[in-house]
Amino acid sequence: MQENTDILLIADILLIEDSQSQALSFKLMLERAGYSVEVAGDGIEGWRQACASNPRMILLDIDLPSLDGYQILGRLKRHRRTASIPVVMLTHRDNVTSVQRAIDLGADDYLFKDDAPYELCATVAQALANTPR
Repeated sequence: MQENTDILLIADILLIEDSQSQALSFKLMLERAGYSVEVAGDGIEGWRQACASNPRMILLDIDLPSLDGYQILGRLKRHRRTASIPVVMLTHRDNVTSVQRAIDLGADDYLFKDDAPYELCATVAQALANTPR
């Protein structure tokens, strides 16, 4: 009997972040905590990966090339396949208007990048608590 070696592994987290240094930092932080992480470097790539790989959750920057985080979030929440994926905005934008817009579009949480070293893993654990493996 032949084993099926083409098993699709679903990443726990899709990180959509255009800064390579920040993406690497967040990825390493999350992998040390035991999560599998895929990284997309721009909006279009992130949208495509979200649809193709169906991650358990998405960490989404707002300021991205090609499609910004708000555009991606709106698409994710309107698309049947991705609507239930929890999305946490991970951004430098720390004003009430940005937070409110993200929440209105369906973001599950909002994390400031400056707070990420202290809160990222807890925020991810909370977002993943009710999603199937």
